[in-house]
Amino acid sequence: MKQQPEHILLLRWLILTGLIVFALIITWNEGIVSSLFSVDQSKICWVIALIYMMVTLHCARRIYTLSLQTNLSREVDNIIKQESKIDLTINDEDVYVNSNIKLPHCFMTEYIRDLHYRYNNKTNPEEVGSSSDLIDVYESRLKGPQEIGWFVSDMMLKLGLLGTIIGFIFMLASVANIADFDVSGMQQILKHMSNGMGTALYTTLAGLICSILAATQYHMLDRHADELIELTRHLTQVHVIPKISGN
Repeated sequence: MKQQPEHILLLRWLILTGLIVFALIITWNEGIVSSLFSVDQSKICWVIALIYMMVTLHCARRIYTLSLQTNLSREVDNIIKQESKIDLTINDEDVYVNSNIKLPHCFMTEYIRDLHYRYNNKTNPEEVGSSSDLIDVYESRLKGPQEIGWFVSDMMLKLGLLGTIIGFIFMLASVANIADFDVSGMQQILKHMSNGMGTALYTTLAGLICSILAATQYHMLDRHADELIELTRHLTQVHVIPKISGN
């Protein structure tokens, strides 16, 4: 397997964020952003924008954490593969290989430590490799914080649809208030209808774009988490369990 650069996930996210900021600057200069917030009478665009900023900060924190975990796990992977025989020693939270090599604290080290505890408490060593519930627990722990992101991404989309309904309500309300058909009255009605349509379209646009961008970031997180889990599963099944069992 080709070795990836350090913090590859963080680098990819920074590229994506840079493109988003570049697009935001262009739309700001074109007046699209100012129109988005000025035309929207429901103020839902402000809510969507605030939620998206919070989602981006959450993604930044998770991406840095996951990227760091991946780097440390690769160090563990290299250490384990270089050893022909593995004798694990557990000292509190520290894990030592062959009594002199300390594994860095990370996702993979914690899994190897729990796997070692499990191996020592099993009467049949084959049960260690055949059961997958332990890796499922770690997978849930690793990907659990991303679940809120998918929920919020879907919520932003629904907020955009809510703005669409509110915009049409504004339009219908302006038509319902027709008292006469003079020119000045019709101009006022058309203005209110235009504002209602703008609210409907701009809130939908904001909800769609922010939902897509948030989902893209959380897809990057989930895909990288899957890669880390696959790396952990491969290392333990191929290099850790057979060498422990052979002791």
